[in-house]
Amino acid sequence: MKRLVFYILDKCTRNITKWRKLFNKSQYWSYEQLREFQLQRLKELYGIDITWEMFYKMRITTKDDLRKFKPNLKGMNKKKLTHHFSSGSTGKPLKTYGPYILQPMKDAIFERAWKSVGWDGKQWILRLTAGEPQWRFYDYWRNVKPMNYRTIDKSYFNWIIKHKPFLIHGGSGAIREITTGIINMGKENVLKDINVYLMSEDTTEHTKELLKYYKNVYSGYGLAELCTVASQCRLLNYHINMETCIVEIINGEIVVTDLWNNITPILRYRTGDYGEIKKCHPNMNYNCSCGKAHDVLYNIIGRRVDYYAGSLTKRPLSWWILSPITNRYGKFIDKWKVKVDLKKNKYILYVIWKNKPLKMIWFRDWIKKETGLDLEIKTCKNMPNKKRMTLLEIK
Repeated sequence: MKRLVFYILDKCTRNITKWRKLFNKSQYWSYEQLREFQLQRLKELYGIDITWEMFYKMRITTKDDLRKFKPNLKGMNKKKLTHHFSSGSTGKPLKTYGPYILQPMKDAIFERAWKSVGWDGKQWILRLTAGEPQWRFYDYWRNVKPMNYRTIDKSYFNWIIKHKPFLIHGGSGAIREITTGIINMGKENVLKDINVYLMSEDTTEHTKELLKYYKNVYSGYGLAELCTVASQCRLLNYHINMETCIVEIINGEIVVTDLWNNITPILRYRTGDYGEIKKCHPNMNYNCSCGKAHDVLYNIIGRRVDYYAGSLTKRPLSWWILSPITNRYGKFIDKWKVKVDLKKNKYILYVIWKNKPLKMIWFRDWIKKETGLDLEIKTCKNMPNKKRMTLLEIK
């Protein structure tokens, strides 16, 4: 009954079903079919008869290029637009526009990832969202429970204990906070039958910790600017979603191209993260036993947000103590990194200023009130990539 209601509701609203059909079919395409599809998408997106040789000669783009780019939105129906904000880890969040189809497409890619690790569509999925969910009623009919990760409280823990979802999907810090809450209630046994799916750039340390409590821990690699770039299969390989993007490794850095955004051209775009690619092709001597021919991304090194929950601070520490830096001071800061030294009771903010240094009095008071830590600001002349990969380091 729920599937029937969802099918009718979906046809009248978002039409995820359209993308489900494509991705269910394409997930077992051959490598040659996937590459042919990518090239066809490039031709349709940019309106030129492009070849792979031409594509690889196109210039590399950066966040600065996207900030300077002004899409022509005049006369466009705002209901047919979507916009995304990056995390702002380099000092300023990046806002990008895209066609509305990116939203249901993103959900269909998530569904494919969940099914690839065992979801049958009948069990519950808890999906943690950035902000209040817009499609609660719609999601109910597809057995997805959306919750705002910025307002985690005891009601979240109670829902998980009662419904025992197949999987919890969201950012590492939010899932760690939920895990801590359930453990503190003495209900950690509930977690042993639940899977988690982490959506963060670098999940290595979080995965090690969460495996102590959950059945399985899977991850996806992605950016706010486009659909999930790579999703783990049941064998823990990060398969690149080749139907939605092209991924290259240039000088060790992950470079992506969005195949569906005809408003903001995310073309050979530097991510600031690092990794390697295995070609899932018979001639490349690598095949994944899950049956997918999609390229595999591995050795991913990205921005990492640590997590701490203990008696040395008032609240668990994760992304929430970082976001005000960008939101309030982004126009003054070029790059930054945070280290928390619990032994010294210090929150240390390393900053490369765009102009003159600020005292950040509001932030100093806010950190003291919310965490009990003392803020120390250290001005830097440069921020090496290796250090910039860690946004929050706790000692």
